[in-house]
Amino acid sequence: MRLVAGIDIGSGLTKAVVLQAGGGATPQVIGRGTAKTGVQLERAAHQALEAATRQAGVKLVDVYIATTGFGRYAAPFRDIQATDITSAARGARFLIPGTTTVLDIGSQSTRAIRLTEAGRVAQFKSNDKCAAGSGSFILRAAKYLEVKLEDVGDLALKAENPQPISSVCAVLAESEIINHVSAGVSVEDILRGIYDSLADRASLLLKRVGIGSEIAFIGGVARQRGMIRALAGRLGVPVRVPDTADEVCAVGAALLGLKRMEARESAPALG
Repeated sequence: MRLVAGIDIGSGLTKAVVLQAGGGATPQVIGRGTAKTGVQLERAAHQALEAATRQAGVKLVDVYIATTGFGRYAAPFRDIQATDITSAARGARFLIPGTTTVLDIGSQSTRAIRLTEAGRVAQFKSNDKCAAGSGSFILRAAKYLEVKLEDVGDLALKAENPQPISSVCAVLAESEIINHVSAGVSVEDILRGIYDSLADRASLLLKRVGIGSEIAFIGGVARQRGMIRALAGRLGVPVRVPDTADEVCAVGAALLGLKRMEARESAPALG
């Protein structure tokens, strides 16, 4: 039996999973853990990993560790690291086998990734220059509009006259929201406008890499129904969301770690 942990050290949250593999069976997630990233990345990685191993009922010393995300180098206890692009591709194809393109919207960036038939990264584009194109803008808008983040998606579905947010700069986009509020626009219509804006930018990225026949939508924003609806209205292909959309990169990192383990075990001994 092999035990591999994948840790995705993101800008908002750090997610960890423990995979169990062996005996020819499909790898299974047996433990999960999450921690707020903050400024102490190593501590967040430790916290998430400890929670995942505790849930899995395994000892940390028995686990091979792979890290990914923007803080992947901040965990000195890792055995291997992988980029979040590669991890997203591997995790999405594993969880949704028919995936041809991955859309990953996280706290600080939006990424579109086209896969080869073998599931490798063929091409990717990223929109990480401004918060107005990522999940953190939804968080900031929810705070200003005095709405709980977990309620944003459902509220947006109730919109009757969505108001577009056209600015690509977060500061200017917030000014647009303020103007809408002053004009008496409903919270529901403003939130749907925010989702429409994010969906428009995501669609442009997807078109640049090639949409393909089936999109896997991953990342924290993929858990919000309003965003799923906004994307579905712009793309002519199925948009599928894994049950644990925010864990996909952690799963992908673990799978890449498993591959490294298997490669080492099969390598001929020297001497």
